[in-house]
Amino acid sequence: MDYENIIYEKQAPIAYVTLNRPEKVNALSQALQLEVRDAFEDAGWHDDSIRVIVLKANGRAFSAGFDLSGGGGPSNAHTIRTRFMHGKGFSASAWWDVFWNNPKPIIAQIHGFCIAGGCATASFCDLRIASEDAMFGAPEIRTGGPYIPAVWPWILGPTKTREMLYTGNLISAAEAHRLGLVNQVVPRDQLDDAVRAMALTIAKLPAPTVEYNKKLINMAYEQMGFRQVIERSLELEANALASAESSPEITEYNRIRSEQGLNAALSWNAARFTDEDAWFKTARQRT
Repeated sequence: MDYENIIYEKQAPIAYVTLNRPEKVNALSQALQLEVRDAFEDAGWHDDSIRVIVLKANGRAFSAGFDLSGGGGPSNAHTIRTRFMHGKGFSASAWWDVFWNNPKPIIAQIHGFCIAGGCATASFCDLRIASEDAMFGAPEIRTGGPYIPAVWPWILGPTKTREMLYTGNLISAAEAHRLGLVNQVVPRDQLDDAVRAMALTIAKLPAPTVEYNKKLINMAYEQMGFRQVIERSLELEANALASAESSPEITEYNRIRSEQGLNAALSWNAARFTDEDAWFKTARQRT
């Protein structure tokens, strides 16, 4: 493919796939996702010199999440429908399969914001190494968007998962490391070297052994219902989105967005969480 939204480089035994929409904080458009899949397929199945895949990003952050605007270059809807899932349709489940089914380990190299669909994408990777400035979370739930891929109960445990998905709060790289969401945290200027060191260590193992171990771990999670939950989350997502539209918070958010623009709506929503006392007083007045 001719890539417009990513940079694909091979430095055997490592393949680097770099999200390259810095002006959009690497929002994950359908076109970008299709390009990532194409690069992953080449590195994972078609090039035996590659032992490890690294997913990283240009700009000030890893990713701000899924792109709901339809931007990111020509999406070529027909190609996506026929090639991405071979008729199954473009979905969060399809995106998860790109990572889960790849025979080679994928390391997420994370800096800056890693939120919403960006955090989900990093969670799909086999390993995660973050810089000290990284922030993680699912803030989209504060504007009515459900957390699409339900992988956190297995990674964070149910208690912390509930807290993050009931509040929309972000956590630091240090906290993400304590919880097991990331494997290492390093200073920003050491991030490239730390990821490369991890990748080269993995590359020294026999490739069939690494592939077998990845399949074994995946199988263990699937025995615990991992795949069923991912698939089921799509139906829950649709229901949640439909239900959220009727909530007073989303009604007000959409009104402000329509009349004053997206930034005004986001500022209004952020203020509800930065000044809990004011929010509580407003809630009491409503009742």
